[in-house]
Amino acid sequence: MSTNLSSQVLVNQVTPVDIQSGVSTLSDIMNFLALESNAVAIAVNNVVISKSTWSQHTLSDGDNINVFGAIAGG
Repeated sequence: MSTNLSSQVLVNQVTPVDIQSGVSTLSDIMNFLALESNAVAIAVNNVVISKSTWSQHTLSDGDNINVFGAIAGG
């Protein structure tokens, strides 16, 4: 009998991503979803993560990831 130990994160409250399929950091998520990293911010569990640390920020089961596009204002 095999046990499925799949871990998932939720991106923008819509897209579940299996973090055991080679997706383990914020950089991996951006590549997996084919998202451009220019002019975006990412929050994990409502905490904005510096772009310089995306490749080191390891994801955990159940993390809620929000990707925000830049908006010009005035």
